[in-house]
Amino acid sequence: MSRLPIGNEDIYYQLQRRFGNLRNPESPLAMFRDAAAPIFAELRDYGCPVSGARVLEVGTGHRVHMPLAFYLAGAGSIITLDLHPILKPDLVMQTVAELAEHEGEVARLFQSIAEPDAVSRRLRLLAEARSFAELAGIMRLEYLSPADATATNLPDHSVDIHFSHTVFEHIPGQVLVSILREASRVVTKSGLICHHIDLSDHFSHADPSISKINFLKFSSEQWRSIDNDRFGYQNRLRADDYAEIYKKAGQRILKWIDVVDPIALGAVTNGFPLAPEYRGIEASRLCTVVVRVISQALLP
Repeated sequence: MSRLPIGNEDIYYQLQRRFGNLRNPESPLAMFRDAAAPIFAELRDYGCPVSGARVLEVGTGHRVHMPLAFYLAGAGSIITLDLHPILKPDLVMQTVAELAEHEGEVARLFQSIAEPDAVSRRLRLLAEARSFAELAGIMRLEYLSPADATATNLPDHSVDIHFSHTVFEHIPGQVLVSILREASRVVTKSGLICHHIDLSDHFSHADPSISKINFLKFSSEQWRSIDNDRFGYQNRLRADDYAEIYKKAGQRILKWIDVVDPIALGAVTNGFPLAPEYRGIEASRLCTVVVRVISQALLP
């Protein structure tokens, strides 16, 4: 799809709904189960429970699945910012309607994080909203876009959790260093910085016939011609690159989780044709397809 002549986000959005990831979007229940609930438990275990927390999310996207999860789990307030204003209020309202149909399951998913009755009560409030503006008011959600995550203009130490979910892979490495340095400025001394990163080839999400590391067979020049739209950019950074980014940003890593794809690992072991820049890198590092990091700023 990146080869198509995409002139603006509205065209890109319609193409995504017809041919891309928005054609069969991830269920919010699946995201709550597989991402939100375990991440919130990790944050709690490292001393920063979601209940009452001031949350800053980097990279809103078309929906607000994770801000909804933070609200349902009891967050005090949420700021979500994005470089491009691509949020679709109609999709958000559809998501809330879907969640309301599964109120009991939503409450069960967060039962180790928040009281189920409280989760249900919050969800019923959301279901009563008749507009995105009303919904945002209930959630104490502030949407900022266009906004620069490297210079948020927020006060020092004004948020408890700095967060993103499958966003960092769409940002150049040198910008990520600046984002993490800004995170160190805005997060409280006891707060946490948590980012869940998808290192896989995102074209494999829509086409399961290709490997999760398929994009590593292209040279940098070839990849620039393939991945040439501003909305779907993929940086192709590997796990070791992210470790270096966190080091440059002055972050103290508290928890590092990585997931290696066994199918990709088998492909590399059996001669998958890597581009020259990826040859000589340990196979398990190339085939790491998920990284989740919880960190804090190094104290001066």
